[in-house]
Amino acid sequence: MKRVTYAALLVLLTLFLLQCGGTKKLTPEEMASLSPQEKVTHLEKVVEKNPNDIESRKELYKTYLEMGMEDQAIRVMKEIMNIDPYQADVNFDYGQLMMKRGEEQLAYKAFRDALNSPGGSAYTEQIAQYLGGKYLIQQITNTPANEAFPSFSPDGKKLVYQTDVNGNWDIVERDLESGEETFLVNSPADEELPSYSPDGKEIVYTSNQDDHRPIDRKFKVREIYLKKLDSGYEYNLTESIADDWLPRFSPDGSHILFVSDRSDLRQVPYTEKQSDIYVMESNGDFHLQLTNNDSNEGGACYTVDGKRILFHSNRNGSYDIFVMKADGSMPMTVLGEDDVDEVNPCVSPDSVHFVFFSNKGGNYDIYQAKLDGSEVERLTYSPAKDTDPVYSPDGQFVAFHSDRNGNYDIFILNLNVTSQPTASDLIKQLDMLIQN
Repeated sequence: MKRVTYAALLVLLTLFLLQCGGTKKLTPEEMASLSPQEKVTHLEKVVEKNPNDIESRKELYKTYLEMGMEDQAIRVMKEIMNIDPYQADVNFDYGQLMMKRGEEQLAYKAFRDALNSPGGSAYTEQIAQYLGGKYLIQQITNTPANEAFPSFSPDGKKLVYQTDVNGNWDIVERDLESGEETFLVNSPADEELPSYSPDGKEIVYTSNQDDHRPIDRKFKVREIYLKKLDSGYEYNLTESIADDWLPRFSPDGSHILFVSDRSDLRQVPYTEKQSDIYVMESNGDFHLQLTNNDSNEGGACYTVDGKRILFHSNRNGSYDIFVMKADGSMPMTVLGEDDVDEVNPCVSPDSVHFVFFSNKGGNYDIYQAKLDGSEVERLTYSPAKDTDPVYSPDGQFVAFHSDRNGNYDIFILNLNVTSQPTASDLIKQLDMLIQN
């Protein structure tokens, strides 16, 4: 007779106990000898006989997760949290699963409960990763006025942006070291969306100063202007009756991308006009239409080599990020998700990443992705609107505007400096996200 090994005998005994409905507590060695299905069968019997056995329930939901049975795992997690809502590990695991499923409000509540549980501070660093707590954010402006649409100077030492401190939009330049502000364009009209030329000697922006119709200024059409910073001379580059906006220089400064509704000849309200992407020479000559769709295109920017253009479009339903050649040919989707908007891309100086803003998390936050649309990373988590990000020339910083303080201010996120929030900091942040 062949000798029956100890391991085989152990399995046979375990199976006998399971088949007979036994709920004998197994040793770790005995549990390890079971298949996942056998383990589930045993643990279900254990918790049926001992409903308050939390440790067996934990083992059960973890086994379900190993088997890819998430719905069953969630059921057991909820049972544990009903028995004891202050199980830090269970709340954290549940929060991770809800994040995976896109149920962010449920995840936020679970993470808060985890941090409020005994031993929950051990999960501070992991939860911070979900809340964008890894990057240091500095507030640059803090006035009762609105400041928006920042753009770095080529040397990275200054920002140019729009402000309504005088009751209408004007263009301001700010020295980042001293904090000193200088008005570059200040008139009764609205000047918006400024951007430096690659050599820093000029800025482009929009102005509605040539629309003299007696209508509300927010409905006046904008033109693209160029201002030489040494002489102060200003030039209207577009001189059209359409609305032209969001000018951005090509890397070599020879061309300017912009967005316009000039190709939409329908007699529809201003707010319903469709937009396309155009390019012109930097002196305003030779306007060329690059996109032509029954949709809205915008947010155009060049890659560093000037050969490709990233932009957003709602041609697929919601706003997605696209890329095309510099002549407008071969457009293709880079990043898109149903019922989610991804807007206003800005390419990093090394053309490896791009930043954009999206409402994927329920409100607008800043995201970063590889140029092919992979490795999407959420950079900010705020119940406010964080929008319109741009890189610094060295790629180490991202400037954006946000209304997280009640009005729009300029913020800078440092991609190289991580913050270390405390559990208390995260609980406050989670409370804000849950209330949103």
